[in-house]
Amino acid sequence: MSQSAQVHSLDLLRRLHAVLARFGVTAQESLGMAALEIRRVHDVLADRLRYWRNQTDRRQEEVARARAALSHARAANDGQHRGCVEQELDLRKAQQRLREAEEKVITVRRWQRQLPEVTKEYEGRARSLSGHLEGDLRRGLALLQDKLAALEAYADATRPHEAPPAPRPEGVAPGQSEGSP
Repeated sequence: MSQSAQVHSLDLLRRLHAVLARFGVTAQESLGMAALEIRRVHDVLADRLRYWRNQTDRRQEEVARARAALSHARAANDGQHRGCVEQELDLRKAQQRLREAEEKVITVRRWQRQLPEVTKEYEGRARSLSGHLEGDLRRGLALLQDKLAALEAYADATRPHEAPPAPRPEGVAPGQSEGSP
């Protein structure tokens, strides 16, 4: 018993080949963009750490200035705490802003430690997908192309060929028979 393929449309197979090829290109581009985005996040975290360290330094200076202003106000009031409310509020605000900056430094450092761990699993899967795209998909596309060529050759061989038109005698125009004027 012979096996026969039930191929009804070579055009659909050609479209499948084109779609798979576009998918491979798009998937590789997406993997590249994801890798760039991960690198960008690393860079942003490094920038944020520098920023918050600078803010911590500035805010420590603000706390020192607020303490000095409070000490100066108390000295002007003979050591009395009355009349120094504004300076005390300024010191509390400065201390709160310093704590905020220190917390941000801690948060950024935590993310810098966690990001490699979080991206490790993704990168392993991305390498695997890239390998499949480079190897398996390319081989599949080549195999599909070979099968398409074989099917096209088979279809051409089994298609009834039209007989070439009979040669016309000289001087006879198309649509005119030999005996008509």
